[in-house]
Amino acid sequence: MSTDTIKPSRALRRLGRGAATTAAAIALGALGTVPALAVEPTAPSTDTGPAIAAGPYIGSNSGGAWLRNAAYLGDQYKVKYVGNGTSVTMVCWIDTQWVHPPNSDYSSNRWFKVDVPSVGVYKAYVHSSLVEAQAAVGHCG
Repeated sequence: MSTDTIKPSRALRRLGRGAATTAAAIALGALGTVPALAVEPTAPSTDTGPAIAAGPYIGSNSGGAWLRNAAYLGDQYKVKYVGNGTSVTMVCWIDTQWVHPPNSDYSSNRWFKVDVPSVGVYKAYVHSSLVEAQAAVGHCG
């Protein structure tokens, strides 16, 4: 059988270049037209989406968090809303107003003072339940 009469099947085209090349080499080797090749399979992609910050970051059930100028709920304290994944630098912690779901991810009276240089906000407060990958910081004094 001549190799110029072999056309890749639709299934091989869907596999992608590397897998199709490996499959073609094995098939041709089985036909005796070329020696069989030992080819390492390529690992499937483990990409799970956008990268998450290495240090502390906003992670909320609601998709983000309000940065506040005081460690309390209330519209008068809102400074800027930031989405999940926004990196924060934890400065210190303080216990003030208790906050419960649905206004937080869990009940707590702990708040963190944070800096968020990516949005130009410094020394703002965010509820502790909305900060993932928390770092050890001291009490705000």
